[in-house]
Amino acid sequence: MAFGISFARTFKHTPWIDAVDRVSAAGDNGFNIRFQRLGEDLDTIGDRFTTVSAALDSLVRVGGAERTLVVPPLLTPVGGASDWDLSTTPGKASVRGEVDTVGITGAVPVTLPAPGRILGFQAFGTIAQAAEVRVDLTRRSLDGSGGEVPPIVRIQASESAAFRERQPAPSVAQIDPQSAYYITAHVGGTGHDSSVTLTGFRVRYQES
Repeated sequence: MAFGISFARTFKHTPWIDAVDRVSAAGDNGFNIRFQRLGEDLDTIGDRFTTVSAALDSLVRVGGAERTLVVPPLLTPVGGASDWDLSTTPGKASVRGEVDTVGITGAVPVTLPAPGRILGFQAFGTIAQAAEVRVDLTRRSLDGSGGEVPPIVRIQASESAAFRERQPAPSVAQIDPQSAYYITAHVGGTGHDSSVTLTGFRVRYQES
C-alpha cells in the first residue's frame, strides 16, 4: 500500500560572512524572510505527520479484531424426544417427514468471549417442501434468574434462501460474561414430503 507522502525542503541557509554581510531583520537576506521560509517548512512537516497519522489510524480496526465462530449442528433434544437425525451424515442435523405444529427443538451451546459484541448470526442448511424453521441465538443468566429471555437474533425460514445472516439490535449485541449462550433450532408444521437439514451455524463477533 503506497500513500505517496513526501516532503521537499524549501529552506536553504546561505552563511553570512563576517565583516562582509550586514545582518538585518528586513530585506531579501534578513532574519524575517529566512525564518518565514523555515516556518513554512515546519508547517509542511506538521501536515505530513497529520497525514501519516490518519493513514496509520485507518489500518487499525476500531474496537478490536473481528472473529468468526463456526458451530456444528450437534443438537441436543429440548422438551422431550427429538426427531433431529444426527446419525445419517456427519456434520448434519435432519428432520424428514411430517411434524405437528408443536414441533421439535434442539439446542447446542456456544462459547463467546467477553468483553465483546455480536455482529451477526447465520444458519446454513436446506428446506425441501413446506416447513417452518426457526433458529435462535439466545442467552440465559448463569444463575438461572430472569426467566425466559427473548432471542438475541432470530432466523425465521420457510425456504433455504431465508438462511441469510441477521444482525442483532445494538441493545442486546454486547456479550455478557454472566450469561451462557446457545443456539436453538425448531421445526414444526411440516408435510409428509418435507425435509429440513441444518449443516451449521456461524456467529460473527468483535472483541473489545
